[in-house]
Amino acid sequence: MLKEVSEMEKNPRAERVNRRTFLKGTLAGVGFVGLAGWNAAEAETLNLQQVRNWDHTADVVVVGYGAAGGSAAIAARDAGAKVLVLEKMPMGGGNSGVCFGGMAIPESVSEAIDYYRKLNSGTVDEDTLRGFAEAMVGIPRLLSQFGANLRIGKVSSTFPALLSSIPAFRFYPTGQEGFEFLSKQVARRGIRVLFKVSAKKLIQNPETREVVGVKAETEGKEIYVKAERGVVLCCGGYENNPEMFAYYNYPGLSGFMFPYGTPGNTGDGLKMASAAGAYLWHTAALQWGAFCARKPSQQFGVAIGVGIPWTVKAWNFIFVNKYGQRFMRETKKLGHTKAPLEVLSFNHERAEYPHVPAYLIFDETYRTSGPIQAVVSGPMGYALIHKLYDWSSDNSAEIEKGWIVKADTVADLAGKIKVDRKGLEEAISRFNSSCRTGKDLEFNRSRDYMEPIEKRPFYALEMGLALVNTQGGPKHNRYGQVLDPDNQPIPRLYAAGELGSFFGFLYQEGSNYPEAWAFGHIAGKHAASQKPFSV
Repeated sequence: MLKEVSEMEKNPRAERVNRRTFLKGTLAGVGFVGLAGWNAAEAETLNLQQVRNWDHTADVVVVGYGAAGGSAAIAARDAGAKVLVLEKMPMGGGNSGVCFGGMAIPESVSEAIDYYRKLNSGTVDEDTLRGFAEAMVGIPRLLSQFGANLRIGKVSSTFPALLSSIPAFRFYPTGQEGFEFLSKQVARRGIRVLFKVSAKKLIQNPETREVVGVKAETEGKEIYVKAERGVVLCCGGYENNPEMFAYYNYPGLSGFMFPYGTPGNTGDGLKMASAAGAYLWHTAALQWGAFCARKPSQQFGVAIGVGIPWTVKAWNFIFVNKYGQRFMRETKKLGHTKAPLEVLSFNHERAEYPHVPAYLIFDETYRTSGPIQAVVSGPMGYALIHKLYDWSSDNSAEIEKGWIVKADTVADLAGKIKVDRKGLEEAISRFNSSCRTGKDLEFNRSRDYMEPIEKRPFYALEMGLALVNTQGGPKHNRYGQVLDPDNQPIPRLYAAGELGSFFGFLYQEGSNYPEAWAFGHIAGKHAASQKPFSV
């Protein structure tokens, strides 16, 4: 049985800021898009010979302070190394600190190897596969040694054809508590964490390719950080970098998808590792969340109103496209699915995404049934954890802001949101008829989740799509060592967590979180074992 601990302490080293004030000032309008540029000057490393003075020196430098970064720092420190963590946000946590906190792990190494092999469909070599399986199965034991408070149970496999059920461990109630626990471990070891420090370039010895440090920026000032044994990149994916997202997934949909997690994941690690010669893998792999509200999500730079339509109790609504037509079963859950998303389908003849923009259409009954953004099972997601916005209880404030459009008639509503009037009127009429018969002939929506759209006034909310994360990044081996195109390690460079995640195709829900702990621990320990470099 895993040991339970008392209330977790927060990291006393963490810089205390008013998160809502900071994020409203920094993210308003375009979010972190300003950090997303990827030009030629950034896509290079810095020659060691160009560095004259070091501002900081450590044995192991960790870039990014989420579960992977914290785990790497702990492992390196426990191995006797001096560790420094660089975090570009004003607080730690990353995606780990705002996630559900679940850890779904097979019961044995042999079962894990077989399951993960099937999930990856040949995208991971057998040695790395075995190392990953061993590390994942060992996570409950590792955390129990730290005194972690975990809940133990079983969940259904995301892909039941491959495994019927899987043991589940969870920080209670969410990943926020998990990060507080991790921060306590970091602080207990005296590990220094520098906040609002953005890593920009890796520093390499041109003769040996060794990565020996990081060039970073903090409040407009350049600093140079020396890593005598190794650099561990734990700075997440690229879900908040529209340019990268267009390169790897769904060009032409900028402004429709928003990160469910931290706005700080702008692909920094992909840039730095690529410049150092890394081979990228799994760049097309990503995990969907749910629909969100597009206008506020654009304003804050992260998904706001996540969970449409599951956040209210009434069922007087449909989804429509710009033609006023329904395009999917509205009660379908999108999270962690590999089935094609109807909203992202592309029409070849029209050369367009016909279902973007997409709208939630509802009536007064739905509007008064509760807030569109609601906490269902404990606060999760960046917007809720960091309290970026308090949605009104009856959605009236959002109507005033213009996020929700109101009209007395369906025809007027169609005109206001520039949707085909006839198409919208017919879609609502057909849906209302389906409610009366109890049979949805268009999309087979259950009669238990169908109520007519008939009580005036009528409303429309433009939807966006929330992204849980991306998995792509530098390829690494079982020790977390970043590999070049010849599958040779780039000396003293490591990656862990969502940056270059193990998962390249199918994803078992509840896997990225323990993966961050597992590969963070492996990479930090291996980096600490290196001999100090010499010029």
